Amino acid sequence: MPATRHDGPSRGGAHGEWQKRMPDHEPWSEGGSRRCVRQGMTDVVLDRSVLGWRSTRDVRGASGVSVGMLLGRLAQQPDAAVWDELEDRLVVEGECCCSAGFAALPELGRLAEFGTDEHRDRALDLAATIVRTLHRYDEHDDLVRANPEALAVLHRLAQARLRGCAGPELVRQLQDTLAFAGYTLWASISLDFTDEHYHLDCPHCTTRLAIVIGDYGRYSAIRDHNDGDIHRVPLSPAEPEDLTGIGRWVHGIATMGGDTTLADGLTCLFGRATCSMCGSRFNLADWLEAEYSPGQPIDPIVPRTDRSA
Repeated sequence: MPATRHDGPSRGGAHGEWQKRMPDHEPWSEGGSRRCVRQGMTDVVLDRSVLGWRSTRDVRGASGVSVGMLLGRLAQQPDAAVWDELEDRLVVEGECCCSAGFAALPELGRLAEFGTDEHRDRALDLAATIVRTLHRYDEHDDLVRANPEALAVLHRLAQARLRGCAGPELVRQLQDTLAFAGYTLWASISLDFTDEHYHLDCPHCTTRLAIVIGDYGRYSAIRDHNDGDIHRVPLSPAEPEDLTGIGRWVHGIATMGGDTTLADGLTCLFGRATCSMCGSRFNLADWLEAEYSPGQPIDPIVPRTDRSA
């Protein structure tokens, strides 16, 4: 999911508030010398012995030093143009496949924690885009494992942001929270339960199945090139009170947000499906998770789905 961009003029008027909330610091020169004289946020951003920006690369293949400089500028004063440049250096087509992006997570957490609401949102949005990439990209897992506290901070701030959220923003921010909690599959897949389609192999006979959850029905089927979905079998939704682990948590958030379409769709996703070919029944969410989730460098914050069913 591409990061949401918040284009617009810089909130220069917030500079006073920003400086009151951010730790004291002094700027870093373009030549790379460290000029900080007090232990503050920018010390950590620009101290190359901590993050080794020179050993990282952005999405253009350039040195990550420029990323460290951009983060340092944002630590001094929020600026929309700087955020845009930072995103352009770390994200391509909604994914981050560069070491500088993963190395930037602790600093994005600090910007989110100490910034204004607008710039907190930009930091969380960018960090979530980076973390979601872990579902398909594992080259720099070591950088994520080295800073587990950063993910815990980002998760806490993203969860707090859910309060009062509704509509499409609820789904997006819910998935941001799931990403920071270590559930990159559920953070990455579509949850549009007006017309949702998933594909997986039956865990018993390996027949390729189409799972449909939407206005056109809620069923498993075999998708035929000419005849469409054939041999349809209705899904068996879970009762909300029977949900456990991550299923219970996301359903609770959807219910509190008043999104009945999302909440009802989640009971199907975390319910049971029946194979159209062999008739076996299986837990849909568990099998999707098993088939599509590679090993993750993040220890889940929310309990995993119950695989005992």
